Amino acid sequence: MKKIVLIILIFGFLIPVIIEAQFYNRNTYRTQRNEISFGIGATSCLTDVGGGKDIEESLFGDYARGFLFDINTDQTKYVLDLSYKYYLKSKLGFKINLAYSKISGNDQSTTDSSRLNRNLNFETTIIEGVAMFEWTLITEKSGNRYNLKNKFGKSIGAKNPFGFGLYIFGGIGGFYYNPKGYSNFGDVEIVFDLRPLRTEGQGLISPNDAFYANDVTRKINYQDYAFPQTTGPKGTYSKFAMCTPVGFGIKKSFHSTAGIKLEAGFRFTNTDYLDDVSTRYFSPEILDSWSGNSTLISGVNQTLDENGIFTVNVKYGDNPPTTTDFDELGIVNISEEITSSGFISTYGEGWYSVDFYKTSPGQIRGNPKNLDSYMFLTLSAYKKFRNTQKSFKIANSGLKRKIKASF
Repeated sequence: MKKIVLIILIFGFLIPVIIEAQFYNRNTYRTQRNEISFGIGATSCLTDVGGGKDIEESLFGDYARGFLFDINTDQTKYVLDLSYKYYLKSKLGFKINLAYSKISGNDQSTTDSSRLNRNLNFETTIIEGVAMFEWTLITEKSGNRYNLKNKFGKSIGAKNPFGFGLYIFGGIGGFYYNPKGYSNFGDVEIVFDLRPLRTEGQGLISPNDAFYANDVTRKINYQDYAFPQTTGPKGTYSKFAMCTPVGFGIKKSFHSTAGIKLEAGFRFTNTDYLDDVSTRYFSPEILDSWSGNSTLISGVNQTLDENGIFTVNVKYGDNPPTTTDFDELGIVNISEEITSSGFISTYGEGWYSVDFYKTSPGQIRGNPKNLDSYMFLTLSAYKKFRNTQKSFKIANSGLKRKIKASF
């Protein structure tokens, strides 16, 4: 019962506001259909690199990547945008938006131990163009400039003294990106274009190779994310991708044709390579044959400390790997053969205790099932342009009324 009463009260408050907003200057838009705006703001992103608390610290239990909780504020960058909007109706507008921005991520910004040990980073410029529909929920109001009152002493301006407007938007668009990064493990920070290095072996081997076997535990068939084997540009991900922008904004007008707005927009994308990270660590031997920098930047067989190493018992029989094979297998060290009588009686002979890198070939580097996304928070100034009176049509102007003369 309490919930029903609360819902009734909420609607009782909102409906008069919305109705009043709809009535207020409902045809004025016909005289000022065109609007431009220019804004500046901050950016962030949700990618495989950076972000996230340790699982023990996360509000999301075993899933530390919790949407906006995965953002690192120290990786905030900037955005500049320019837009043009045409009012189709008083509450509906069609907007074209152009944006120039940067986004970045760094595993050194997270407290999650696995990402911290991975120790990757990226930064990319984004040049975006989108087309959106914008729906006004509450129209902004400039009020009465001279604070005029009627003969009863009441204001004849807008009823809402603050005059804030509220709108939501959604659309589709595309953007250009080209991630760059450097090795966090070296002393010298040399920035490289990541895409040409093919850090996950994109297009260097056949999609039918055993490396792309189905991961039953994670429910990922890596063949679905493999690129065709080629040294050409189609052997790796594209520099262009699609995005779906959604969000909301608050407007405040200081004049009937000008004001400011604060807008928050989220961009869903169809790529997982904004940060150049998606699947698994690749063979250092094959990467070396492609580029001498690919292995270094990929982070394969790298670790910050002993937390980046795990130990398992492996049965090699009489032919354990030699040190020349360690890099390709992601092995740090192999101990002497296990000779414990209790162990041998249970498992047999030929077993060795082996230390592997957590970043060895085939180990998890990213998650291709979670596509990357980014977001903008902008403060903009907007200006509406008046049309000629020919385009203005007052309400009920199509009605005709006959007046009978009386003499």
